[in-house]
Amino acid sequence: MANNLVKLNYGKYPVPPKLEKISFMQNELKSRGLLKYGDLLGLYFSIDGVDKRYLNTPLDVISFAWPAVDGMHYGFLTDFGQVEDLEKALIVRVSPMDFGDPVKIVARNLEDFYRLLCFAPDALFLVDITTTEDRFNRLAQQYPGLITAQPEEDEHTKIREIFQKEFELKPIRNLYDYLQQTKNERDKEIIIQTEDGIGVIQQNRDSTHQTFKMALQEILDLNKVKHFFETSSYESKLAFFRDAQSKGLIFDQYDIKDYLKQQLQSLKLHDEAERISYPN
Repeated sequence: MANNLVKLNYGKYPVPPKLEKISFMQNELKSRGLLKYGDLLGLYFSIDGVDKRYLNTPLDVISFAWPAVDGMHYGFLTDFGQVEDLEKALIVRVSPMDFGDPVKIVARNLEDFYRLLCFAPDALFLVDITTTEDRFNRLAQQYPGLITAQPEEDEHTKIREIFQKEFELKPIRNLYDYLQQTKNERDKEIIIQTEDGIGVIQQNRDSTHQTFKMALQEILDLNKVKHFFETSSYESKLAFFRDAQSKGLIFDQYDIKDYLKQQLQSLKLHDEAERISYPN
């Protein structure tokens, strides 16, 4: 059963070799008694099944790491199946308890995610590509690990050295500039802005788009949703999925969920159609 759930979650994608490698390394270090609580520098890496999803985990995100705090998790952003290789996918942080703004892009790819975890782990919890320079500087005064290449020696030093050597990691020289560059690259791809800041990238389908206005804790009207899907562009429909999911609006609206699952299947987004059923 567990393998079937993993297959449903990953869909057309194979598990990335770098994720398999870090999962193996985590288990090995744990068996050697080097991981006191089982986490690797504050995160638990796993090859998750679709049943690990939260109500506001984006449909095109595949989770792979957890800090075991308030349901927070990190995942690969597939851009509704547009990404060819998960190791090159953007990495997002999903904070389910932050209902107003739960999804943020934190790294350009999995290797950069590892670089941050190794040299500036606070960054994965505190900043993202939307962080302003003023806020970044204020956080850096409180958390020196945001701007120093190597945190001060602590109980994680030995694990960090093993991790760095195993993956041949190098620090990101200027984290704020890196985040800004990642944001600029993403902004150039986005054709429709979404409320979570991730946006929808060009799918080479339509040139005119519209958005469906929805509020937090809103009860969606099925007839209005149907009308929107009957009259909107492909990208507009993807934007609807982003906003409705990030606001957690379809979790317990089963008529809406069933209709949207049918729409995903008609759009040939079969992986996302499977994920929309979870959590159930």
